[in-house]
Amino acid sequence: MPLLFAYRRWWCFAFIGLLLLPTLGLVMPDLKAPIRTVQTVPPAWWIQATERLDPYINNNYGFRGLFMGAHAAYSKFMKSTRERPVLIGQKGQIFYTGEKALDQSLGRIFRTDQVERLVHVTDRMRDVLKARGITFAMVVPPNGQSVMPDLLPAWAQTEQKRPTEYDSVAATLPARGTAFADLRPELTAARQEGPVYRRTDTHWNDRGALIGFNAAMRAAGRPDFQIPESEALGPLTPTPTGDLARYLGETSETGDLDYPRKAPMLPAPNLKPLPGLMPATRANDPFEGYAYETGHAGPRILVIGDSFSQSYWPGLLARNASAFGWTHHRNCRFEWSVIDRFKPDIVIYAPVERAITCLGSPAGLDMK
Repeated sequence: MPLLFAYRRWWCFAFIGLLLLPTLGLVMPDLKAPIRTVQTVPPAWWIQATERLDPYINNNYGFRGLFMGAHAAYSKFMKSTRERPVLIGQKGQIFYTGEKALDQSLGRIFRTDQVERLVHVTDRMRDVLKARGITFAMVVPPNGQSVMPDLLPAWAQTEQKRPTEYDSVAATLPARGTAFADLRPELTAARQEGPVYRRTDTHWNDRGALIGFNAAMRAAGRPDFQIPESEALGPLTPTPTGDLARYLGETSETGDLDYPRKAPMLPAPNLKPLPGLMPATRANDPFEGYAYETGHAGPRILVIGDSFSQSYWPGLLARNASAFGWTHHRNCRFEWSVIDRFKPDIVIYAPVERAITCLGSPAGLDMK
């Protein structure tokens, strides 16, 4: 007797074709999804393949955005308790809880060794840069829950403990001679006049970014570089939902609010790219560095930051700098030779709060 009757054998092809449908998503447009954190197949993946290869597959399968959105929508409909890196607070505010950001802001964790590494790195940066005549300042964009604790669920508000890692850094670095701007009080006060963070996104909004930039300029001793809100921002306007909403399967063209950018925050015209100064990045790396000359007088400003400055500050920097650059901090493991190549007059170190600690040993920084 044959294993499959002839009239059933065609079902094999149909079944295989159905299984192969997701491969089309590797070459076709897809819905937006969280950033792929694993971009390449690890070497020797066949050794302990489930440990080494699974993260790559989970980040790069076809129609990833579509499936993640559908799964999030289903989980929300079924009121699933499956863990997602978001917390829905009061007034619909969504908070990012990945990377232990919630526990960090509440003071439920305090990683002493990592905070000490940060202090060591910033001490060395300050001293080496000062010896070269370079101004050094540090600002830390807070986690959303550090600025909006009143919008956390009631149970989370009762969990607040002190000191937090941000508290420690804000007290320690200025006492050791490092110019530091604690952005939490200013951003908290600014909420009385309007939002400073997106409701559905990990990031601050354009108003929060402007406040952070102005604080960085003051910390660097250049208060004259501050830009008023009236010059940089328009009135509060509906805007599409952000990255945190996608975890919940929500998308809307008018589901959030932000301030439209005006000239000082828009891309500056006639910038001259300075190739070869920033580290080379792999394909699809969202944190590609940049460097430009503006064509007018001013200091050379280098920002070592992350997504809270990468796309928010270029126009602001271009207004008063003769040249400006940006590179990712890589949790204190940025490429120090960037400073040698760019030759800045001012260096701003600006890691978001959840990346404030130095992961692993900072010994890779060759500060000379």
